[in-house]
Formats: sequence, C-alpha cells, structure tokens
Amino acid sequence: MGKLFLFLIIIFVFISCTATESFHRQPQPEVAPLKKINYIIKSGDSLWKISKRYGTTPEELMKINKIPSPNNLQIGQKILIPHSEKKVKGDFSWPLKGNVVNFFGENVDNSVNRGLNIQTNSISKEVKSAAKGKVVFANQLKGWGHTVILQHLGDFYTIYANLEPSLIKEGSIAKSNQIIGNVASGKSGNHILHFEIRKRYIPQDPLQYLN
Repeated sequence: MGKLFLFLIIIFVFISCTATESFHRQPQPEVAPLKKINYIIKSGDSLWKISKRYGTTPEELMKINKIPSPNNLQIGQKILIPHSEKKVKGDFSWPLKGNVVNFFGENVDNSVNRGLNIQTNSISKEVKSAAKGKVVFANQLKGWGHTVILQHLGDFYTIYANLEPSLIKEGSIAKSNQIIGNVASGKSGNHILHFEIRKRYIPQDPLQYLN
C-alpha cells in the first residue's frame, strides 16, 4: 500500500465531518426480506445481544420500538424485531471480550461514532486481530492513544485504538486472532477499546461483519 493512501486513511480517522458524510452515504448490505417477530425481554438481555442474535442493529431496534436509550429495557417488556431468515455474517472476529458501550452511529462526545467502543469485562485486556492482515500503522495518534491499523483483503482495514504500546511492528503480518496489544486505561479508569472496520476509508458498521 502506498504511503499516500495510508496518509489518507489516517486523515479520515481524524476528520469527523467527512466520516459522518461517509456513514450516511455508505451502501447497505443486501439482506433477505424482513419480517417482524415479537420478543419478550429476559434477564441478561441487551439490545446488542438481541441484535447480534437476530442479524439486525441496536439502532434499528431502538427506532422500531421507539426506545430512547439502550439502558431503558425492562424484564417482561415486549419489542418487535425485524428478522431476516438470512443472517448477515462476516469474516472478522471480535477483537476483545467485553461489552459494547457505544455502537456505530451513536453520538459520542458530540461526534458520530464510526466504530464500536468495547469495554473489557474480565481481567484480560488482550486485544486480538480481527482477521489476518498487514500492520500498516502502529503508533500514537492524537486523541486516540496508541493505534494499530491492519490492512486486509478486499480493501478492508481494521483500526484498534487506545492500546498500550502494541506487540507488533509496522510491516509485519498479524495472523487471525493474534494478540496485538492490551487495552490502555482511560481517564475513568475503564479499559475501553475503540474498534473500526473500514472499506478503503469509509467506515462500516462492525456488527455487519463480525462473527
């Protein structure tokens, strides 16, 4: 990959307005015709878990059911779920075991979130590569902390931000599920990874690609 294109990737990581426009313009994946099913909220449910199970998104569930906040769920509550017989599956694995605290498209600190913010829920802070790829960037980014960018087949890139100094170097090849670093502690003391999937420089909803 040329240095100019890598420079553009990093520039688009910074520019919120361009990322916001790209988010609204990006083509949506083809899915099978939808039907709506009734679902009753159970103990331990979250919009993220439900959306992953049925191949939709938390934002879509909130829109259809007029849910103002993902924290407003109550046990016994009935919601409608747009359900496709064909669940969207991707070629990327989850980089960290934890809970999603901010989803793609949410407003976070007055800017559109272009990925997922995942907070580790265990002692382990290990971050793994979502797929095999070449390390095209492994350095500090202002406001992002130590950041790793992997280049994958099909013009896809994965971005891992808020890491402690990574365990891999630029130019090396990361195997799928290889440990590339540990999540750094934030201002609140929580360990939260910012993770993105991009098609060239256009942000994608990671939930459409993660297995």
